[in-house]
Amino acid sequence: MAWELERLANHGGDLAALAQDVAFLPTASYCGRLRGELLNLTAELGGNRFGRGLLQPGGTRYDVTAQTRTTIHRRLTGLRRELQAAVALMWDSPSVLGWFEETGQLFGEVARDLGVLGVTARASGLRVDSRSQFPAGRYRFLHVPVLTSGFGDVFARAWVRWLEVPHSLTLVEKLLQSLPGGVIFAPLGPPEASSLAVGLVKGFRGEVCHVAITDKRGNCWLTRPPTPRSTTGRP
Repeated sequence: MAWELERLANHGGDLAALAQDVAFLPTASYCGRLRGELLNLTAELGGNRFGRGLLQPGGTRYDVTAQTRTTIHRRLTGLRRELQAAVALMWDSPSVLGWFEETGQLFGEVARDLGVLGVTARASGLRVDSRSQFPAGRYRFLHVPVLTSGFGDVFARAWVRWLEVPHSLTLVEKLLQSLPGGVIFAPLGPPEASSLAVGLVKGFRGEVCHVAITDKRGNCWLTRPPTPRSTTGRP
């Protein structure tokens, strides 16, 4: 839920920014405000608009109460309607479309060579989305379509963002209705020695890969062990 709410807030903010870039103030103002409303929904989950402190190894720090569930569902219903109205103003403006279309085109083969990910890749026609390609957790049981456009211009990047908005809204509503019971946190044991672990999750700008390697004692270094300092103070 937190991931999809983050996606919604970022998409709303980006659509506002794109409208602002071409001086189309109605959508810029509306979507800018709605981004704040979506961030407030994340705050309902864990007290922070950016989700800080919500997750921890082994689970979450906060549970979703019945009141929180009702609040999020009610607000999402209104936000869906308001987002549709705000973005429709932009699509109905010939001047906005004139600025967006065929501007900053990034074609699929170039995007692939550059290793582009996320919305930019999908706007160039690349079917890249770890939620469906490498599903984990609840995503294993949810249908997440990979929404693409083949034009690769500013319009395509805005359009793909907009196509993903209703799907994320639907995902959050489905998750609200299927939250499991039980504990929200399970303590983890010490890291296993001499092991390699790889995690791939969906980030807003593309896939985020974490790699952890432990030594024979189970110690884990992100890059390399810290270099001890000499008595002279030199590294």
